[in-house]
Amino acid sequence: MQYPLAEKIGNPDLLVGRESEFKLINKWLSLIPNRMSKSKVILARRKSGKTVFIQRIFNQLWSDPKRGVIPFFFDIAESKAWYPDFAIDYYCSFASQYISFLERDEKLIRQPLTLEEIREYGLTHSNQRLVGDVDSILKNKERGFHDAMWKTATTAHHRFAALFDIRFLVILDEFQNITQYIYRDEKCEGKPDETLAGSFHSLSESKLAPMLVTGSYVGWLIQIIGKYLEAGRLKRMYMSPYLAEDDALEAVYKYAEYCQEPITNETALMINKLCMSDPFFISCVIQNDSPNKDLTTADGVVEAVNYEISDRHSEMSETWNE
Repeated sequence: MQYPLAEKIGNPDLLVGRESEFKLINKWLSLIPNRMSKSKVILARRKSGKTVFIQRIFNQLWSDPKRGVIPFFFDIAESKAWYPDFAIDYYCSFASQYISFLERDEKLIRQPLTLEEIREYGLTHSNQRLVGDVDSILKNKERGFHDAMWKTATTAHHRFAALFDIRFLVILDEFQNITQYIYRDEKCEGKPDETLAGSFHSLSESKLAPMLVTGSYVGWLIQIIGKYLEAGRLKRMYMSPYLAEDDALEAVYKYAEYCQEPITNETALMINKLCMSDPFFISCVIQNDSPNKDLTTADGVVEAVNYEISDRHSEMSETWNE
């Protein structure tokens, strides 16, 4: 197993459990080569583990080319972006990850190629589609045809899949952000273009390159999907923030080990119970900065948990505030 895409959880060993979710998603992934998988949306509150879940899916697919699915991962960040720059960023990410899969070069995941480098690769490897796309994007940017640039970028995975008889999985993390942070104004002033989610209206029905979409604000995401993609185009998958009790206990021990935080068997059980088998809550308690923290005693665990849920500067409290 390789990890070309750095997972937000940190050490990959910290991802425990989720057997039922992986079983469900792996069955879905196995149907993609035969064009039988419908696009999905994963719905879960913030800090439920969905991002690391989809990052692990990417790494599993990238590590095993025999599965016949090329993964593409794109995080739509909470930062303002000018429309044509966003289109170039999207296309460069797609092309770099596609090339990295073909060449088995994980460095291209961490450091995407530029448009010029993508074009050069296309010329060197007789991939005229890459050359044509780059030429089209650059020419349309010069002419101010930004919608054409975006269309070239967003349709790339479906077009490549059809042309080369291959399959892609298009993973878009924090999809709701596309309605709030992309501006047609170069200075990113005025209102963002709230309609860009509609760019994926027909693409969400692709069986050659199905989509796996996530978002941290469930109600908002459902509203966007219903308005721009039509509700039935993405099959819903709900993810609970809680692990099975045994899996969560394993998470307690792993976080304690990797954070070099002393615990006992008794306090491990107590941490798991008080944190309700929520791995994010567990990580907050083990890593918190409460004065005189001592997780080897019952009183110390209670104090650490109380700090996380009551101190307004704790990681748990700030997440709840968001």
